[in-house]
Amino acid sequence: MQALLRQENVVFLEYCIKRVWMAAGASDIHAHYVSDAIGFAHKQGKLNQGLGVYEAIDIALNMGLLDIKAEPEVIADGPTWATVSGNGSSGYWCLNMMADIAIEKARTHGIAIVFGGNHNDAGSFARYVYKAFEQDMMAFSSNNTVPLAAPFGGLINKLSAAPFDAIAPAGDRNPVWTSVALAELYDADISEASIHNKKLKGKWLIDPESGDLTDDVTPYAKPIEGYGRVWDCSAASQIEHPRTYALNMWNEAMTSIINPLGVPSTSLPTVEEVISGTREDKSATVGGSYYLCINPAVFGSIDDVKARSDAYISAIESCPPRPGHTVRVPGSEGYKKIVEKKQIVDVLTNHWDPFFINIAGRYNLSEKILREEFDALSEQ
Repeated sequence: MQALLRQENVVFLEYCIKRVWMAAGASDIHAHYVSDAIGFAHKQGKLNQGLGVYEAIDIALNMGLLDIKAEPEVIADGPTWATVSGNGSSGYWCLNMMADIAIEKARTHGIAIVFGGNHNDAGSFARYVYKAFEQDMMAFSSNNTVPLAAPFGGLINKLSAAPFDAIAPAGDRNPVWTSVALAELYDADISEASIHNKKLKGKWLIDPESGDLTDDVTPYAKPIEGYGRVWDCSAASQIEHPRTYALNMWNEAMTSIINPLGVPSTSLPTVEEVISGTREDKSATVGGSYYLCINPAVFGSIDDVKARSDAYISAIESCPPRPGHTVRVPGSEGYKKIVEKKQIVDVLTNHWDPFFINIAGRYNLSEKILREEFDALSEQ
């Protein structure tokens, strides 16, 4: 069974997100960063990184882990580096600040890295690296997460299921763009499988008693009242491929080990501790992040870089396909959707309904009220 979808104007969607986050107490700029990143994920076609990820910051806010009034600040910097504390804010604001700083430093010096810490969820990282792409630069960015994956051969979650994005400059063709999670299983996969009564795409859950692997979420999935994307799960998840496992740990080294503000995923609260509020430590739900930016124009001709990228992508796409297959390039479909600039996007209904009924409703807002507001503003 396919996930139930609805189609909506992305401008209206972004308006609703911004309006609700401001109703919760956020500033205009903070709410803009949240709505912009979530809207971008929908434009890219990453539905599980769209509206439903708002739930992560809503939960953190309700549990006293997110300070909606806090502003990120630079606490140390040099010519090619900086460290930014989110001061308990959301990652959306912190990562935008980190991206802007890294891009400006790389503009002059060719390369820059900015570390972040003490912030909460930042959603999909596609929007942040795309800011560098718009300046003909290359960027890599990620943060760690609460424990969502077991180490290879392990029984309980200790590792992040980290979002990771990287993008390089391109000319007329789609860029080399990676937009992935560094684990087989994400929290949204649990809710999707449970709601739609389907198996996972692989045997990625680990039975806590026997240690056996399974693709059936039914005995373990636990809905969280009022939410549609974020579910708890009593079974740990397996990282299936050793390469993914290795990359996951190297990403942890970047996000939290060499990061001066870093807290490794092994020291972060579990999902159950976050949603129950039982953990005494009320620090942020993300242990650390990084944004690495490279400006190729400092080292040579940017036109040559774009030409090489286009030639490379063309060569890949011209590869003869295997019978019954299509040659695909990572990130190409999302990029095509971005450049098309279509205003109508898909939204998962199990993300849409809880947002308006439970989250917006908390502030006496509804889809009807917000649509009337939006229509009135559109007519001005």
